[in-house]
Amino acid sequence: MIKELIDRLSAPEEGAMIVREASSKDLAQAQKDMAEIGLKPIPQGYIDFLREYNGFAWNGIEFFSTDQVTDPETDYTLMDIVTENEDFVRYNEDLSDLVYIGRADDDLYVYDTKSQKYQVLDFTGHDVMDEFDSFDALFTAVVEPRI
Repeated sequence: MIKELIDRLSAPEEGAMIVREASSKDLAQAQKDMAEIGLKPIPQGYIDFLREYNGFAWNGIEFFSTDQVTDPETDYTLMDIVTENEDFVRYNEDLSDLVYIGRADDDLYVYDTKSQKYQVLDFTGHDVMDEFDSFDALFTAVVEPRI
């Protein structure tokens, strides 16, 4: 389903920032960097997404990439997953079992390593608003309603 949604949003008039696929080297470096600073590893479902689309930004929705990427047309910078997780855990030590993968408006998108679920959290209170068994299901639930 992700491919179909990305295909729909790849038209220039949609304004989606769809990043080139991540290389094995990109993914290995991100995982290594996460481990070196004591963070949980990037979940397999999100790695599969990054292999196809190394990040995504559209209509206020962001899914982080393996490195910071700037769109030359808009000068918008999509942040990298390592930096975002380092900051996330620094300010939310009680959420260290989560891998922060994206955001939109008042929502945070995370992977809970304990429950092995992808979750939508409230930005302020970090309450679980929704939960998914796969990254594909999370991506579809977040993106499709905005099309």
